[in-house]
Amino acid sequence: MKQMEETCYSFAVALEEAEKRLAKILNGRCKIKVYNDLDEELIGIIQGIEKEKFSDEFRYVRDELIFRRGKKDFVCLVLDFEGRTIAFDIGYGDEEEEVFFSDDTATLIEGKGIGRTLFALEIIYSNERGYKQTKLFTEEIDSEKRPLRQIWSKMGFEVVSEDLNGGIEMRFAHTPGNIESIYLKYILRSDF
Repeated sequence: MKQMEETCYSFAVALEEAEKRLAKILNGRCKIKVYNDLDEELIGIIQGIEKEKFSDEFRYVRDELIFRRGKKDFVCLVLDFEGRTIAFDIGYGDEEEEVFFSDDTATLIEGKGIGRTLFALEIIYSNERGYKQTKLFTEEIDSEKRPLRQIWSKMGFEVVSEDLNGGIEMRFAHTPGNIESIYLKYILRSDF
């Protein structure tokens, strides 16, 4: 059990395991890159993925991305598959102490667990930096009719509040059991 505890909390080990998992699932070469800043090229890549996946009102403009890169503990995880960037995940420290904010995740290949794997890495990253919770804002169902509340609940998120416009705030507690569960299910498990 001691080995699992060490592994569950190690972002570096989780990163290597996630690359192996995704390479097996996608049947090709995968590399997850970790950025703590965004340059113009990466901003363009993110905007290209968002343009393909999101409607205008859900896409970030350049200035919004530049603003976010200045946040405390900013991280952008980018998945390259066979030399092409196909997914990203962005998060950073929230204004609320000990809370990490999961801002955006998008992938060009759906239904393979790519987004959830990057998201799990983000949680491990924030846990390693001492955050006690990860929060996100979502909607009940997205434009592709996916039940987002249900998806996040399965990952261990709980509803904190809902607004009249259908917005939902959810949080994930960084308990040892929750972190281990995320690690085992979305980093180590090779089937999907």
